Amino acid sequence: MNIYLQVIVAGGGAYLIGAFPTGVVASKLTGGPDVRYHGSGHIGGTNTMRLIGVGVGTAVAVVDALKGLVAWMVAYLIMLGSPWVLPLAGTMAVIGHCWPIYTRFHGGMGLATGGALIFVVSPLTIALAIPVWAALYLGVFKKKYSPRCVAITIPIAVGLSLLFLPLAITVQGLLVSLTAILTIRHLPEWNRIE
Repeated sequence: MNIYLQVIVAGGGAYLIGAFPTGVVASKLTGGPDVRYHGSGHIGGTNTMRLIGVGVGTAVAVVDALKGLVAWMVAYLIMLGSPWVLPLAGTMAVIGHCWPIYTRFHGGMGLATGGALIFVVSPLTIALAIPVWAALYLGVFKKKYSPRCVAITIPIAVGLSLLFLPLAITVQGLLVSLTAILTIRHLPEWNRIE
């Protein structure tokens, strides 16, 4: 298989894995409300948790987190261990989760899928994000969830990581692409506060 075909197959496969609509499947299996049309309308773990319960929502979040890692592993096999599989597969899996073809591009926010990848390849980035998020959540947003809090936290934490951590170029590529995707995904909901 030539390199171009490997990239297409690995990227497409990662997208399809990331696009698996866990929250929609969980709502159908449990007989709960369709997460696309209730609550925030997102198909991820947070909305599922609010609508169906903590147990089901947690299971959805775990599966969503694993989607990025599975996509990375499958793409790694397809691309025969290329180091560039990480930013390719990670980016495509998170795009798949946020805009899944299976649900007419009505997806989740990408935090579990992207966050799990970031945690595995750069746990210190997550360690930097936690105090930034806490300061925003507790101070600026006064304990109210807001997509603004996430949209501000991610670029700050990744920016600090890129400045101060010795990261491989492929990890830097993943962090930059995920920052762009997650920020873009959260911007349309800038004013939503729950």
